[in-house]
Amino acid sequence: MLKRAVLPLMLPALALLAACGKSEEPQAAAPPPETGVFISSGDCADSGKLTLDACAEAIDGAVAAHEVQAPTYKTVNQCAGTVGPDRCDKGVDGLYRARIQAFYVVMSDPPSAVPLYPPTTPSIGFQSPSKQFIDGRNEHMIISVAAQTVAHENSKLAGPDVDYSTGLGAAAAEIH
Repeated sequence: MLKRAVLPLMLPALALLAACGKSEEPQAAAPPPETGVFISSGDCADSGKLTLDACAEAIDGAVAAHEVQAPTYKTVNQCAGTVGPDRCDKGVDGLYRARIQAFYVVMSDPPSAVPLYPPTTPSIGFQSPSKQFIDGRNEHMIISVAAQTVAHENSKLAGPDVDYSTGLGAAAAEIH
């Protein structure tokens, strides 16, 4: 009778011991989220990967970060001298910043985006706020046709060391 009473108590312990040493099968890592380069939330939504609202929310976050974090310049000449001619915009605060040309969108849940700027050297692509080059021909991400067009135009831009005032006279550099 004692054997019958002990046996039910030992079965759970034996089951635990049998499980010892067995490792769980490794789970396959989730693939990284898709990424893409787009010029607007509508352009992003046209990819079919995210809704218009999701794209807009991610891009609005990128614009807000740009407004706070992008270096500012008092004059367009100061900005152009740093980032290059035709690469600056005047903000509502009256200061100049590098012009946003596109957005690098990570299609995670929730999606996120980073503003992209013209590269400082003539190249087919963009530059992130951390100066990382984003190749406009990268086959491992989605790059919209509109973003590809802008990326190709960047290869035609002059670098920041070009002085356009010489062709128009010295006063041309002071036009606001």
